[in-house]
Amino acid sequence: MKAHRTQLRPVKLLVRCAGLLLLCFAAPGAAQEAAETDVRRSEPGLMMSEHAYRRFEQITALYGDGRHADALAMAESYLRADLNDYERAMGEQLAGYALVALGRPTEALPRFERAVALDALPNDAHFNMLRSLAQLYASLERWQQSVDVMSRYFVYQQDASAEDRIMMGQALVQLGRHREALSWVRGALERAGDEPRESWLQLELAILFELDDHAGALDVLNRMVARWPDRLRYWEMMAGVHQQLNQDMEALAALTAAYNGGLFTGQEKLLNLVRMNMYVGLPYQAGRILDRALDASRVEADRATLELLLEAWVAAREFDLAAGVIDRLAPLSRDGNLYMRKARMRMEQNQWQAALEAVDRALELGGVSEPGNAWLLRGIALLELERLEESRQAFRQAQDFDPDTRRQAREWQRFVEDKIRVAGLRPGR
Repeated sequence: MKAHRTQLRPVKLLVRCAGLLLLCFAAPGAAQEAAETDVRRSEPGLMMSEHAYRRFEQITALYGDGRHADALAMAESYLRADLNDYERAMGEQLAGYALVALGRPTEALPRFERAVALDALPNDAHFNMLRSLAQLYASLERWQQSVDVMSRYFVYQQDASAEDRIMMGQALVQLGRHREALSWVRGALERAGDEPRESWLQLELAILFELDDHAGALDVLNRMVARWPDRLRYWEMMAGVHQQLNQDMEALAALTAAYNGGLFTGQEKLLNLVRMNMYVGLPYQAGRILDRALDASRVEADRATLELLLEAWVAAREFDLAAGVIDRLAPLSRDGNLYMRKARMRMEQNQWQAALEAVDRALELGGVSEPGNAWLLRGIALLELERLEESRQAFRQAQDFDPDTRRQAREWQRFVEDKIRVAGLRPGR
């Protein structure tokens, strides 16, 4: 009877388990950095009989056609026959794949375990089976067993894939062994070169955060924003790490880069950027960002937003711009104190007519917290405009309030009256 030495092509493990953790790393990939070893597994050298081969071929045909239940039933029948270890290992392997495809990974597990324990598969199939078993353990959250199996796998695989390293790293993370995991993940990334998978860098970053390695996290984030500059979350994470390191200007630079890249769309993110510019002492930049956002209707022009814009322009000493904000804000708040702020700004600019108008608006609107001071400022503005009699009346009005204002108002009134007397002594008066 003719005997066959055959090996089942690796069957995709993911047919019905795509959502299970780690099963996305089934296919071998680039060479993996592993500990140098001289360990080699000897080929078992077992053969498959003609009868077993024909039955096995029928099972693989059913599986290939997607008839997984039929393939499983025939595999069960096949395994009840008198088989050598190689034939049995092949049957257990395929029965396990069929169970996975049917969404029964827990039942598939002992099948894979038996296929490995028989130690009868050719090397390629044996190592693929080890990998599949480790993946299945991981999908069932049996992390230590996954690590144990992968450790056996790496003994023989000096040139294993970057995907395998990631799988090992993920299992170690689940076990809380972050430093060990980091070396595996970095080994995979080294193999990936300039084409790293985003999820792998995310894993490295998560490990570094667990280890409180902020400097290392920044290195990874720099690589991520360079490769995926349209991912706002990476810019925000970079800013957060800089803040953890008390590097506020660097944090702002990261957020500003995202803003300049058009990644800030939500109101709260824009307002946070404005506040951060204020915090680090860049009020003009804060005002420009907020002003543009208001013009584009990207933030609501409510009282809180306008007050923030006013604060920015005042801090930047952009008094004309600040005055314009007050004209928008005061009707919303019905607060005469805003016009008093405008009056003080105009006085600082020596714009006395504008200052007088602002004081009058404040008194008209009402709610001024220091009305005596308002009358005092009105008198000063009128004095500068050479409206001396009106100025004297304003200073008299200011004396009806608190003692400090009364004292100042009397001094100003005497000054005005002196000017009036001097003016009266001039020739022609």
